[in-house]
Amino acid sequence: MSWSLGEIESLSRKATRGAGYLWGHAEEAGKAVRWLCAAGLPGETALAGLLQHNDGQPYEQIRPVDTSAMPWQARGGALCPLASGAALCDLAEPGFDAALARVGFPLLLLPYVVIAADMTKAPLRVVWQGVTITRNAQGTYMQAAPDALNPIEAQMLRVSPAPDHAGTRLRRSYRAEIDAPSAEILAKFAHRTYAPETEESRLSGAGAGLTDND
Repeated sequence: MSWSLGEIESLSRKATRGAGYLWGHAEEAGKAVRWLCAAGLPGETALAGLLQHNDGQPYEQIRPVDTSAMPWQARGGALCPLASGAALCDLAEPGFDAALARVGFPLLLLPYVVIAADMTKAPLRVVWQGVTITRNAQGTYMQAAPDALNPIEAQMLRVSPAPDHAGTRLRRSYRAEIDAPSAEILAKFAHRTYAPETEESRLSGAGAGLTDND
């Protein structure tokens, strides 16, 4: 099914919030998935997998513990790409270079690398096993084995300056075909943001409630 980018962003934002992330992280996650889907990459699948994998995990267990120590690591296992991406953007400067150990669903980190490169006006490259993606002033270039693009976890990921680039330039689309099972998972997380119905809200909300207005 074809979705508008706005629909994809809205669903992703609500799903991330429903999974317990703060609104700021949810807003950025929505934008990240929108960017990936516009580039023809399976952002919705990566987010659905991440939210399922991290469901119930405290944020303190999945964020980078110490960004001054290399590689970045999490207390509770794999690093969350949303938390890591936020930290990356906060620290970005020309010459930024960092290694990240055990990154869950690393594809979701790519839009944050793009933002960091654009903010600093300095090309950046993100690399994990089988994947090299470069962002510079001309665009985003990817070299990737299909089965390496969206792993559950990258054992080691590197973000570093990019003196050159190679691969296929990613093109922008304005609608995207998204994976139906992933959309269903995101919708279930998004549903958590809806207030449960009460007798009071049912009577005061849309519709006639118990009153017959006909």
